[in-house]
Parts: sequence; C-alpha cells; structure tokens
Amino acid sequence: MIKILERAIAAISPQWACNRAFYAENLRAYEAGEVTRFNDGWMPVNQDTENSDRTQRDLVKARARYLEDNSDIANGAIGGIVRNVVGTGIKLQARTRDEVLNKQIEKLWREWCRAENCDITGQQTFEELQTMLLRRKIVDGEILVKKVIRRGKKFPLCLQVIKSDLLSQTMLTAPKTNNVIRSGVELDAHLKPLAYWVNKKSPDGYIEYDPDRIPASQMIHLWLRSKPDQIRGMSDLTPIIKRLKDTQDYLDAETIAAKIAACFSVFITTQTGAPGMVGRVGTAKDPEKKKLQSIRPGMIKYLAPGESVSTANPSRSIASAKDYVAIQERLAGAGMGISYELMSRDFNNSSFSAARQGMLEDRKTFEPIQAFMSEHLCMPIYREWMDTCVLAGLLDIPDYFANKEEYQLAEWVAPGWAWIDPQKEVSADIAAIQNGGKTMSQWCAERGYDWREQLEQMALEKKTAEEMGLTLSIHTPINVQAALSNHPGKGSDKNEEADNEQE
Repeated sequence: MIKILERAIAAISPQWACNRAFYAENLRAYEAGEVTRFNDGWMPVNQDTENSDRTQRDLVKARARYLEDNSDIANGAIGGIVRNVVGTGIKLQARTRDEVLNKQIEKLWREWCRAENCDITGQQTFEELQTMLLRRKIVDGEILVKKVIRRGKKFPLCLQVIKSDLLSQTMLTAPKTNNVIRSGVELDAHLKPLAYWVNKKSPDGYIEYDPDRIPASQMIHLWLRSKPDQIRGMSDLTPIIKRLKDTQDYLDAETIAAKIAACFSVFITTQTGAPGMVGRVGTAKDPEKKKLQSIRPGMIKYLAPGESVSTANPSRSIASAKDYVAIQERLAGAGMGISYELMSRDFNNSSFSAARQGMLEDRKTFEPIQAFMSEHLCMPIYREWMDTCVLAGLLDIPDYFANKEEYQLAEWVAPGWAWIDPQKEVSADIAAIQNGGKTMSQWCAERGYDWREQLEQMALEKKTAEEMGLTLSIHTPINVQAALSNHPGKGSDKNEEADNEQE
C-alpha cells in the first residue's frame, strides 16, 4: 500500500517524491527497519502468538520427532540435556521441622516412586517418568500429566502421561460457561488455564473426537512460556531443526560419495566381431538381464560396442566434511544453550580451562531446567501426594490441613556433576567450606547427595571403625595427623589423647 502511494506521488510530483525519499532516508532510526532491494522479501508480521504457532505446531513437532528418531546429532543434544538435568532422578528432601516425620515422609515417597505405585500403567518409576517427560518437553515442546486418584490402593495417587496431540482442536467455546477454548485449553479473560479438553484414544490407537474436560487442578501442563500471550509450547528444537536436517542430508550425500570413490571397477569396451565377443553384445546387464545401475568394488564388466563409461569423480575431502559438520554442531549447540563438546561428544581438542569454561556454561543451562522440573513437575505432584497420604492414613499429622504449607516444605536434589580436575576442585571446596563460603548442605546438593544421609553414613562408618579398633585418618583432626607424622612411634593411646585435647 505504501509503495502504491509513493508511486502515485512520484507520478504527480517527482520533486515531492524526491523530497519524501530524502527525508525518509535521513530520519530513519534503525538500519534493521530498512526495506531495500536486498531485503524486501523479508517482511515478517507481528500477530497473536497462538494464532501463528498453531498453524505450524504439528508440522514442527513431527519434524522434531523425525530427527529424534533418525538424527544422531539431534539425539546427542537431547540426550546431553536429559542426562545432566535428570540423570538418575530428582530426589525429595522433606523439610518439616520434625526430623522423624521427614524420614517417614521420605521413606513413603521412595515406596510410591516405584513403578507399580506412581505410574498408571505400572511400567515406569517416577525417575524414569521424569526422563521421559523432559525428553517430550524438549522434542514436542509440551507434555501433559494427569493426576489420577484410584480408590482402594495403598497410594491413591498415580500419574497418567498424555501426549499433547490429544488436545482437541475442534472445541471453540466451553458448554455452559461459554469460556473460550483455544487449541484445547479453556481460558479465562487473563489467559489462565481453567481446563484441558482431551480427546479419548482407544487401546488400538484410534482417536475418538469426543473430548473430556479435565480441570486444570488435575492436570500438569509441562511447557516453558516465553511470550506473554503464549498458550501452548513449541518444540525446543525449533531454532535448529532446519540446520539438523541439512547436516543429516549433507552427511548422507558424503556417505554415498565415499562409497562411489571406494569402488575401483574396470569397464572393457570391445569392437564388433572381436575375439570373445560372440554372443556378448549388451553384456552390461546383471544376471536378471536388467541394465547395470550400480557398481561394486572389484567389478569387471564388458560393454557393448559403441558403449562407453563417463564417471563423476567425487572429489570431496573428509577433512572438509569434518569442518562443515563441526560448524553446524557448534551453531546447533549454541541454539540449544549447550557447548560444542557436549553436543558432539568431542573432547579430544579441549584444554582444561576450555573444558571447564564449557562445563560451567552448560551448568547455567541445566540448573534452570532442573529448577523448572522441580517447581512445575515434582512439587505439584508432591503436594497432591501429601494430601492423599494424610487422607489415606499413611501419615498421621492431626493439624496437617491447618498447616499445609509448613508440612509440604521440601527441597529437590537434582543430579550433580563430576569434577574435571578432582585435586584442584576438592581443594577449592574444602577451603570454601572451612572459610564459611559454602555449607556442607550446598556441597552435597551440588553433587546430588542428601547431606543428612551423608552425615549419618559418616557417623556409622566412624562408629563401626572404632568398634573394630581402627582409627581412620578421615576421622582424625588434621593437626593431630600432622603431630603423629612427626612422631611415628606414638600409638593409638596418644592419638586418643590428642583427640581429647582437640575436643
């Protein structure tokens, strides 16, 4: 429309059009907002997020799942995130003021986490569910978990995982309330989810387009909101899907070229009537009399008179392929917030400082995801689990419902990370703990340990060693160890006296 107006002005008054162009050029604030012959085909439109997402969500999701199933590079990125965020599972630490109650809660929780108790199918433990749910959140962009109550079971609460594909796309308004339903999510005026409309799926895989309304209080919608008007998630692989597919296609082409280059074959052309050619006209065929369409290593073929062979010499170098793939993996890793080394599993060319810097940056990606999983998956399930355990009589807490917030206090211990250089990092940790810069609880949390279990185990080991008449160096103060090293003839009695003096 603007271009038409400018042309009309230029036709009526070329000088006016020239002045307008001069002022427009000099008053322009951002080069990013220029429209020139170089970028006039790039004209994105600002619109409602869900209106733009829903037209491409299913295709993006299908492409992401294809790469998950077929691309080793994509699986390297997905697996790297899942291993570091969930690993062996995010563990519970109850934080009520009663330590006896904390231990009781944690014991019951570990029992509930078994597959037969937490999973409605009885096939996955809670830790395995965490792994699957995070994987689906990364690939699909979202996943649904329904909290199901089963009466007559020791643990009434169990979990049902529902693919986002089952969210109804046909419902526009909710019956009775007339609330707006967008992409299967029933919303209030502030875009707060009130319920989810989920299509039924039979055991044989057929979808019945008669959706059930599941209140939001019974559903966990695991997705990451990045825009204020966003309603559902998009695959985390979205920014790198095209790059991953292009790299896969390139590697396929390089593989074919390498196969052709590896085939050293001989083609013999003879003249009509030459010796040995009687009845051999047209021998460039396979045993089934089909024309030759492929070559094999060491193959010898006679060609009919007048036939010749022209070859396409695949001159690509494996070095150039390696550099190309490395660049693509580096860029894809940047798009996912992970280092090239983690993306490619190539640690051969990294120095200690580079590897440590990459690991520290990776941790800044993993730690927010661990916090996300703890707050949006583990904590809502734990609160519901606590309610059902009290109602089922598994936990005897008379004032529970009057003080739910206090009794539901908990921390979630995610898997930690190993050291790159243990000697340097352990020394730094010891100094930080001794100087008050870090508590033992923080140190244990970084390693994925429960600090109370750590102390209990240490006390048990010390007691067992003493009962056996052993004095281990780890149970002796450092200054006492130094004194003993200067007097090697001193026995255990002196050691005991030194311990008493130290106390």
